Amino acid sequence: MARLEKARLGWHRFERKDKPAFIRWRAREFGALLSSAREVEMQIRDGQALVHEVEMEMRRGFQDAHTAYQRVMFRRNNPSAAPEEGAEIHRNGGRASEKLSEFEKEALFQEWVQRSLGTNPDKMDDEAYSTTFEAFKSHMFRSPLEEPRLRNAVSSAPKERPTQRLEEEVEVKEERKVDARVKELYRALVRRLHPDLRADASTAVSALWHEVQEAYAAMQVVLAELERALWALEKSLLEAEGEDAWNFAQVGPTPDLRLQVERQLKSDLAGRTRHLDVLTKTIAEWERGPIANRKVRLVRAAY
Repeated sequence: MARLEKARLGWHRFERKDKPAFIRWRAREFGALLSSAREVEMQIRDGQALVHEVEMEMRRGFQDAHTAYQRVMFRRNNPSAAPEEGAEIHRNGGRASEKLSEFEKEALFQEWVQRSLGTNPDKMDDEAYSTTFEAFKSHMFRSPLEEPRLRNAVSSAPKERPTQRLEEEVEVKEERKVDARVKELYRALVRRLHPDLRADASTAVSALWHEVQEAYAAMQVVLAELERALWALEKSLLEAEGEDAWNFAQVGPTPDLRLQVERQLKSDLAGRTRHLDVLTKTIAEWERGPIANRKVRLVRAAY
């Protein structure tokens, strides 16, 4: 109980004092960096949403990324036309991909290999080519009617619970021996009250024997719950000690901490900016289309 109370006080100090003080100081010192990071993050979310829409459109069987991008942008700019288009796809039974011949699918596959994998399809061995081509067709030319079946198949598959390992570790901790003093007291009571060791056993002694057994079992349950709470709280405290905000309310900002936080914020911003650049480049290539992209590559190769 004393250890649990100490851990609780440490956690409350971190959550109610250290972390709020650290957040206020970081906002004052690095407001410009944080604003830039938030702006980049918003652009990344918008770009990821657009990329996801285009990829879903490609799965419905449209010819290429450029066509899918144009259809997505048309729906975004004309929201009222989206329900009619969806109804048309539903009426066709989701068979848009069947309109493409095997030759057209293979042509799209070869273009995808050159653009996305950066390699020549002719250089791939037969087994790798056929395996990748089949995976490409199953992913890109899947009809919308197959989506619910696939989602049901995935949802029905057995999954390992995220907390399974945590529960196993807790069970191991629960098997720890009870405090030696409590065990010794329990053994002494057993020696004094066990019916087989008392020739003058009475109803009162028998009742007291059963009360001791129930109290000992209840004590083990309570102890296991306390150990479970203490273990979880100490684990959280151990993770909190690795954060920059740990003990900030007492120590305050130091030159090393300021340099470390600034370096981390700049590194995170640079990484997210690179991710945004990749998204922007991908969307720009989809917007230009395959013919324009081939011209760009030819011009670059000439230089």
